[in-house]
Amino acid sequence: MKVAKSSLASLRNALSSWGVSLVPVRTRPIKILRWSRPPPDYFILNPNGACADRIAAGGGVVWDNRCKLMAAFHSFYSSGTNNLAESRALLDGLSLCWDIGIDRIAVRVDSKLVASWFHCIGDIPWSLARWWSKIREVTQVLDVIVAHVYMELNTPADFMATMGIQTSSDQIFQTDFPSHLLGLARLDRLGIPYVRNR
Repeated sequence: MKVAKSSLASLRNALSSWGVSLVPVRTRPIKILRWSRPPPDYFILNPNGACADRIAAGGGVVWDNRCKLMAAFHSFYSSGTNNLAESRALLDGLSLCWDIGIDRIAVRVDSKLVASWFHCIGDIPWSLARWWSKIREVTQVLDVIVAHVYMELNTPADFMATMGIQTSSDQIFQTDFPSHLLGLARLDRLGIPYVRNR
């Protein structure tokens, strides 16, 4: 069956006569994302905040350069905003790294604001100033690099932050990790890609 070039124009005219308008749809390119190694001798910290009905929590994971889980945590912050949860999760993750003897850290956050604030770009709200003062204090004794990543690459940290909301508790794991977290870590270690189309 042959389709004439004028067919599309004829279809448009017919739809227009019936009062139906065509709206062009812009499609975004699909991105394939995978876990990537940190610089040599660095560990990765993925922190994340969660907020539901003004209840805030945070969580995160610490990996070595072979994508092996070293530690994970979730923290409950009670009331707060998403930016508070993201900031406090960063502080908790950095403090955890220091406590377990990790001092070279590649932080990967899915909050562009947190990454910007870390690099002194933009004004930190006064309500978060004390947390950022503590972040600056702990990073004085650490070698830290911070980069923004898409949220798909922060899925394990998002899982831990959600656990903080669901359990309303604080917990640190260095062994006996939650089974779902181990599954997410295995997918990352195998190089299974995340697909981003937004």
